[in-house]
Amino acid sequence: MPDSGQDLILALREQRQLLIETVNAMKVIGRMLAGATKDYKIALRKEILKLHVEDKVAWTACYELALGDEEVAKLRFNRDIKQSDYDVCIEKINALKLEIRLLEKEIEQDWKG
Repeated sequence: MPDSGQDLILALREQRQLLIETVNAMKVIGRMLAGATKDYKIALRKEILKLHVEDKVAWTACYELALGDEEVAKLRFNRDIKQSDYDVCIEKINALKLEIRLLEKEIEQDWKG
């Protein structure tokens, strides 16, 4: 924990910079998540249609069977990883905002004496 007022201000600046960087990373990861979701849903739709049209599988069974397709499962796994990365960014942002508020309160108390 920082000792002096100057240390507190430097720590606050560092946390603010980390917050900006994390928000920027979240934007990139969010776009990657959107792309992964798109790829997964397109592959799932194609597999469901293939199962029904080419393999003559009943519509009611196509969804569950399509989820087990190796390519569909790989794309879903990739999408899930991106979702996890996105969720971690949200938690990191919340933690940084809390740390910033704590530092601001410490600086305020330091100024009051």
